[in-house]
Amino acid sequence: MNISRDEVRSMTEAKRKVLSPSYLKIFSCIASACESSCCIGFNIRIDPETFSKYKIEDDPVIRKLFEENIYIIRSSTAKQDYITINPTKDYRCPFLTEEKLCFLQCRKGEQYLSEICASFPCIGNIFNGVLEKSATLACPEAARLALLQTEAMDLIEVEEPNDTRNFVYNLLNTEDKMFQNKPVKHLPELREFTWSILKDRKYHLDDRVVFLGAFMEEVDRLEKASAVDRIPDLILSYTALFTDASAMQDITAIPVSPVPRISLFLPPAIRVILPSIESDRYLRCFSKFLEGIRFYASTSYTEVGKCYEEAYQRYYSPFMREHDYILENYLLNYVFMKLFPYDLNGNSVYYSYLLLAVNYALLKMQLVGISAYQQELTVDTAIMVIQSYTKAVEHKYPILHNLIQALKQNHLDSLAHIAVFIKD
Repeated sequence: MNISRDEVRSMTEAKRKVLSPSYLKIFSCIASACESSCCIGFNIRIDPETFSKYKIEDDPVIRKLFEENIYIIRSSTAKQDYITINPTKDYRCPFLTEEKLCFLQCRKGEQYLSEICASFPCIGNIFNGVLEKSATLACPEAARLALLQTEAMDLIEVEEPNDTRNFVYNLLNTEDKMFQNKPVKHLPELREFTWSILKDRKYHLDDRVVFLGAFMEEVDRLEKASAVDRIPDLILSYTALFTDASAMQDITAIPVSPVPRISLFLPPAIRVILPSIESDRYLRCFSKFLEGIRFYASTSYTEVGKCYEEAYQRYYSPFMREHDYILENYLLNYVFMKLFPYDLNGNSVYYSYLLLAVNYALLKMQLVGISAYQQELTVDTAIMVIQSYTKAVEHKYPILHNLIQALKQNHLDSLAHIAVFIKD
């Protein structure tokens, strides 16, 4: 069959629609100018198609690098084996040059990169047949673009060439029969509800997050009662509650004190997170946070709480009055990227909420502590804390899972406790 030149051009120029946050339209990798390279601090998996290409590489220099640094990981517990690049002792990709550029890309071109390397920091999900793309805020440039939008984050439909390479993290169809008795069946409505609550600025962001938790608790109860088809009605009733200021008083009027947060939440967080930190950038942030609130063995929780409260009032609160969109944008990006409240590991929607809430609580505490250490809070500091935290903690699922398990073991995972950890 003969194909004309025009037909070839038409095929190569074919485009597909993509749903993404608006900031992604202007994102561009800043390469060696980046202050926190994506080639440092990650274990990088190689997709089978790219690995097949690498196996027949005849460049002797590249072939030697492959032989020394690319491994097939065989695991009896995994669904399938996978291929990974073994990082150096300082967690750098062995193909990263001194100029912080990819040796493979410089030598062979971008098409030679693995799927994840070619896509990062963009993360794709195919949700009910639609490709959704966002960026992980582990990338400093993506973090700046996403977090510094003063207007509420919007989702837009764009087009991209069909041959654009994407790393697809989730492929989810909510009409699958396996979800007929699960909240996932109503995930489109749950996502829309979550998005609308987190964007509505008539209430403080703390209150929006707690309200979302109350709703997710109810969704869990419906699942346990085999009544997931009542979720649309539950959404309608909670939407009405959210618009009723008097009905919201139970949440907005929750008494707050930093001492329970310091005494109940911070110790397990430190025990789980500190030994897991592999990033010097984040370790510096975490150390400044602890030093800022005077979290020492010789300091009582009451004294630490006073330091925290003073920093909150003097530095954090004034900053957030002008920049409250930063953490809102963090949460909106998180829920879109994660298909919240869906959990890839099959956990409940309330477990998904706990992950979101713990991330939010940890970020708030660290921003308060660092503001105490620096005696100010700036946009640059906020971006650095959120970016380094995302890369070092949020991306490492076992860390947050272990923290939630520690909270559960101490009966600290109820919404009442989460409200204490979140609200100021």
